[in-house]
Amino acid sequence: MNTDFLVSRKELFNKLTVYGQSPWLDNISRCIIESGELKKLVDNGIITGITSNPSIFEKSINSGKCGYTELIKKLALRKMNPFEIYDEITREDIKNAAGILRPVFEKTSGNDGFVSIEVPPNIATNAETSIKEAERIFGLVGEKNVFIKIPATREGLEVITFLISKGINVNVTLMFSMSHYLSVTKAYIDGLKKALENGLELKNIHSVASFFVSRVDTLVDRMLSEIVKNEQDSIKKTATRLIGMAATANSKIIFRKYNEIFKSEDFEVLMAKGANVQRLLWASTSTKNPLYHDLKYVEPLIGRNTINTLPETTIENIADHGNIQPDTAEKDYEASLKVQVDLLSIGIDLNDVGEKLQVEGVKLFDDSYEKLLKSIENIIA
Repeated sequence: MNTDFLVSRKELFNKLTVYGQSPWLDNISRCIIESGELKKLVDNGIITGITSNPSIFEKSINSGKCGYTELIKKLALRKMNPFEIYDEITREDIKNAAGILRPVFEKTSGNDGFVSIEVPPNIATNAETSIKEAERIFGLVGEKNVFIKIPATREGLEVITFLISKGINVNVTLMFSMSHYLSVTKAYIDGLKKALENGLELKNIHSVASFFVSRVDTLVDRMLSEIVKNEQDSIKKTATRLIGMAATANSKIIFRKYNEIFKSEDFEVLMAKGANVQRLLWASTSTKNPLYHDLKYVEPLIGRNTINTLPETTIENIADHGNIQPDTAEKDYEASLKVQVDLLSIGIDLNDVGEKLQVEGVKLFDDSYEKLLKSIENIIA
């Protein structure tokens, strides 16, 4: 990243914060930490948090940069296996990043300044093992401004409730549909109620719900293109009109539901006892289709008390030509509902789309994780 250029345009990112949205970096590496680049971005308000996942770590560690290869060989001398090496490296990177973000965490009274680390994806379907691993990682990192990432799978919902009930911060990942979102908010609220029963202070428990955006268009556009090729003219016209519209519409509908849930009388009872809102986080907001505007999933989704996790290229695009306006996520709600209804009328159910994308997402993370472990194994062989 061109950090100096970003700093020269920091007013755009500061404007995002004023409008209630936290810009987070969708990347982590030892390079950005040790070079001082991350601190510079944080000090200037360009980012206020970081997320990671197995794919991000796989790219960072396999880049051949940042001293990872030398570190892996050094750890191998301590008779550590590939998982133990991966675990040591990722926890150290997360802990160091959390230290850089701590001033943001303290300044916002724990509302922002977090870094996320995911449990290994190969245990995503085992609730008991996921709970033990999440507790282990959270305890060893030992920082208050850390989220443990848990996928919003059926087994993950059980894990979310348990971890929240024990006061462990959770970033719920791989959500794509309203069905996913409703299940996740219920799991969070159930966890808060149990935490209260356990005598914990709710003000110290934090969570975000990571809702994936661009991947919805990737799959729905493919389905629409097939309809355009193969169906009758009346349906083709509708399908053609809907290309590129599903992801933003889906997200705006979720944003309305988010506000309904966390401004409800039921949640106000928990807030009176110190509970924090489970902030809505937009994930996968880079534009996958080169024909689309490069800030297609940023500019229309600015909403109060939300987060957008941004890849480096998207951050640079905001700095170069971003049009940052307040409360855009609230606009065009009725039009978004119509997109949803029109999609259903030609056989595309966004809840079904979400299920397919979640299965794919778990597999992608698992594949990256296995690839990373294999790379470590090759280095130490």
